[in-house]
Formats: sequence, C-alpha cells, structure tokens
Amino acid sequence: MKASEFRELMPDERITRLNDLKEELRGLRFGHVMQQVSNPLEIREIRRDIARLKTIIAEEAGNTERGPAEGSAVEAGGEEV
Repeated sequence: MKASEFRELMPDERITRLNDLKEELRGLRFGHVMQQVSNPLEIREIRRDIARLKTIIAEEAGNTERGPAEGSAVEAGGEEV
C-alpha cells in the first residue's frame, strides 16, 4: 500500500491497520520458519508497510520535526561536514 493511501485513512483506521499488519507479519514469520510461505518477499512488503504507517502516525503526532542532534558540530558552532 502506498503512503498516500495510508494518509487517506482516519487515525483510528491507521491504528487498526497497523495492528492487522503486525498480526499478519507474525503469521508470515511463523510460516517462514516452518517453510510454508509461498512468497517470502511478502514479509518485506509488510515490514515496509508497517514502517510507513508508523512514520505517518508519528508525523501526525508531530514527533518527526527535529533539529540537529544535541552536541552536534552545527550546534556547537562548528561547520557542518
């Protein structure tokens, strides 16, 4: 699913979708260990969808707007490399 499609969902639908994806990933991992997964690349796609959803949820909460890390060279007056 694309990020734009996730952004169209309501916040509570995003949380529900995230939980569903986590459950699906858990099942695929178990199936992979038992060598029952027909498409192992599906695990990667679900992991990426989970990451996309977590990013969108964090953006909505305002957690992604950060400046330079504390103690960085830019903050200390040094030049940025």
